[in-house]
Amino acid sequence: MAARRYRGPATALAAAMAALFATAASAAPVSWDDLKAPALAAGGEVELTGFLLPVDYEGDDVYQFMLLPWAGACSHTPPPPPDQVVLVTPAKPIRIERTYEPVSVSGHLNRTRDISQLFILDGVAWVESGYRIRSASVQPADIPAAPPPAGSTPWKFLNK
Repeated sequence: MAARRYRGPATALAAAMAALFATAASAAPVSWDDLKAPALAAGGEVELTGFLLPVDYEGDDVYQFMLLPWAGACSHTPPPPPDQVVLVTPAKPIRIERTYEPVSVSGHLNRTRDISQLFILDGVAWVESGYRIRSASVQPADIPAAPPPAGSTPWKFLNK
């Protein structure tokens, strides 16, 4: 008779933690320009850094957010094109201190279109995303606030 191995909660937890770290370690860093490439349409395990804009939240707990290439996108400037917006669902809710916190997200990138409703100061905005990452690992990132692309400010009339 073969001996049976005990696989209690501690063993299951260790296996889950190992799988989580293996996923994060195998994620390929991608840039926002990479998301524009048709070759990335297949998705895969990626790591992407950007700015967090909450979509589904309660207080400081965020259940779903958009990852954006620059701070202020969607509420202070027009939204980026869908191939520059990633809808992210963290593996567990995350706590934030402020909107547009810089974060690094790791997980399986899927090319899919979603439309999210945002409640902003002057009403409601609908933002289309071209990618989705579910069960994402989210870590704080130390990146400078990227400026919006030229011509994306709602205040362009002041430049005349």
